Amino acid sequence: MRRLVGAVAVLALGPLTFALASGQPSSGGGSVDVARGRALYAQKCAVCHGAEGRGDGPAEFVLFPKPRDLTSGIFKVRSTSTLPTDDDLMRVIGQGLPGTAMPGWAGALTVAERRDLVAFVKTLSPVFRERPPGRPLVVPPAPKPTAALLALGKKFYVEAECFKCHGPGGRGDGESADTLKDDWGHPIVPYDFTIPGRMKAGGTVSDVFRTLKNGIGGTPMPAYGDALGDEETWGLAYYVTSLAGKAPAARPVAETGAVRVRRVAGAVPADPDAAAWRRAARQAVPLRTLWLRAEQVAEVRVAALHDGKTIGILLEWDDPVADQAALSVDEFRDAAAVQFPAGATALHGHAHAEPSYVMGERGRTVNIWHWKADWQRDLARFRDAHDRHPALVVDDFPFVSGVRSSDAAAVRADAAQHDPLFLTGRAAGNPMSQPRRSAVESLIAEGIGTITSQPPAAQVVAGQGRWAEGRWRVVMVRALRTPSAGDAQFAPGESSAVAFAVWDGARGDRDGQKAVSLWQTLRLDR
Repeated sequence: MRRLVGAVAVLALGPLTFALASGQPSSGGGSVDVARGRALYAQKCAVCHGAEGRGDGPAEFVLFPKPRDLTSGIFKVRSTSTLPTDDDLMRVIGQGLPGTAMPGWAGALTVAERRDLVAFVKTLSPVFRERPPGRPLVVPPAPKPTAALLALGKKFYVEAECFKCHGPGGRGDGESADTLKDDWGHPIVPYDFTIPGRMKAGGTVSDVFRTLKNGIGGTPMPAYGDALGDEETWGLAYYVTSLAGKAPAARPVAETGAVRVRRVAGAVPADPDAAAWRRAARQAVPLRTLWLRAEQVAEVRVAALHDGKTIGILLEWDDPVADQAALSVDEFRDAAAVQFPAGATALHGHAHAEPSYVMGERGRTVNIWHWKADWQRDLARFRDAHDRHPALVVDDFPFVSGVRSSDAAAVRADAAQHDPLFLTGRAAGNPMSQPRRSAVESLIAEGIGTITSQPPAAQVVAGQGRWAEGRWRVVMVRALRTPSAGDAQFAPGESSAVAFAVWDGARGDRDGQKAVSLWQTLRLDR
């Protein structure tokens, strides 16, 4: 059997109605506004799918699975064997796709806006002008699972050669797994049935029944249709879902919400072990991993406080290993970031004037506070190559003032003792080469590839992290108001937006390989 649930595009928006003009009725009821859909697409979708929908947006290079080419008219998640229905596409847009970077937009876009959006997306491919969607598969009521039905499913798992892609135990490690590609030539990963909650087309047994019947468009996963009878299909659906154990099928979670910044009487502490943070209520914010892997950071738990002068954000997430060094080319640090619009923003308001959550966009700057585990460690003592290779032999090290070049202590001397002639990065003002003043770097960006460290005078965010018992707790603190034009500004009683990102160094996360959230509303108490 080929892959059951394909690696899906980042914003795999499907069509709703074809070439509908503004004000024309949609098959979902009401009317649609294609012009508004075009504007929403430019704001929410083009960063991944590209301006013309070819899957070549600015963020494409950091995403796996790759964004869907919407001009192809091929969609993976559908209730038909051909084109998706309106309900299929509204479901994908509203709920997102588990296990991918495609978020659920139900909390950010109204039903009417989502219908406008898919009406426009449908104009990107000619297939919707050439033929209507197929008739949806009617999924019969699921029979009760029995030992006999599971045995039948296991039998057909072998006979249909599902194991060649998904592996004998359903872990996605079959003999063909490393050779699979989608219709665009991108590598894809067979689904690992032992991981619950990430089936792109839904994880209930009825969802899997439908997927087996209809296949996954654009992937090697075929449609079995009438090749398997209903009993055999139910057996196979029950068998593959049983491989995840007794974990229930994951339900869609709201990916947008509100983070309350509670006012406290005392000063906001930077220490995550402080009593104020121990008492502070956490709010879980879902994260989407941009680069597919089995181990993912599913959420970050957030608390926020202010005292009228200072704001503090606490991030807490699970991580079994503390990665606090990046001294070799195959070593990466743990990190976390908080992102705000640099200007006043009414989140998800009229015309959606907020910047893209994907690091802003031209003319709509975002301010990013980036905490780095290795920077925090450097505050205690700067680490260098000799920390990774303590037995390193140095014959001559003529770069340190006041120390003999043959002295072993020379190689361990602090950078402040080095002759500045040889510290070219520091002399050139490279922010990565300067002495650490904080574990947090303040940056600005206007889209992918534009991230820029703020000047030294604007590096005013403090932060500390603590790792214990498989969990990071990181606090970042800054004054509510600053003189820097690139900084987000806050005031008691006002609202803004906030988004989060987490990097897991043990999994090779760095740069754009990370887990991110959508914008959340940030509300400060008066």
